[in-house]
Amino acid sequence: MTTPDPRTHPEDELVLLATGHPVPPEVAAHVDGCSPCTEEVAALREVAGLLHEPPDLVEPPAGLWDKVVAELDRDDREARDERDRDAAPALTVVDTAPSPSPSPGRRVRVGWLVAAAAAGVLVGGLGVRALDGPEPSPATVVLGETSLQTLDTRQALGAASAVRVDDHLDLDVETPALDARGGYLEVWLINRDLKRMVSVGVLRPGDGVQRFAIGQDLIDEGYVIVDISREGYDDKPQHSGDSVARGTLAL
Repeated sequence: MTTPDPRTHPEDELVLLATGHPVPPEVAAHVDGCSPCTEEVAALREVAGLLHEPPDLVEPPAGLWDKVVAELDRDDREARDERDRDAAPALTVVDTAPSPSPSPGRRVRVGWLVAAAAAGVLVGGLGVRALDGPEPSPATVVLGETSLQTLDTRQALGAASAVRVDDHLDLDVETPALDARGGYLEVWLINRDLKRMVSVGVLRPGDGVQRFAIGQDLIDEGYVIVDISREGYDDKPQHSGDSVARGTLAL
């Protein structure tokens, strides 16, 4: 292969070659005769091969695109500085060394571009694909909790807690595999007056921690007693009266 002037290396066109897109004939001819560019296209193809399964579309983190643009601008400045240094007057020497590989800054810039091209980055109304890892889990704050016990023997059969996840209030319930006796298990919030109650969902036996959506207004109105009941498939929405376990949230 020949050793062309390093200042004439193509940049963005290498991404197109690596991702299977057409390029001008003169670019293809240059890459065919340039060892550094041929090696870089091969490396970029390896990067593109890692991105055959694109991630799901998500809302971009705040400031992400600004960081991408800043990185590209920095690489452009480094490339311009390098070209200026190469173009400065100097003593005439005979250079028999092989043509240098593309500069580190240039490789970083092209790396950004090939990752975007292979993963299919979408910018604008459709959002962008996440480039800096998964979103952090929402913060969970426990507001109150209780042990769930049988009404007669006070045997502990699990626990419940009121938790705030971001701006939502939920009820977390954890129990062992309770016996529904041919029916199903239902979770209730009972008012302190023991006269009013609301159903918050069906409990799946032995399924670990299960989360039910509740409202702050329920807690404010005194619905703080957590009850698990056995219910039959009898078309009766009322509480059966068969409570398996109960506990009062300490708020």
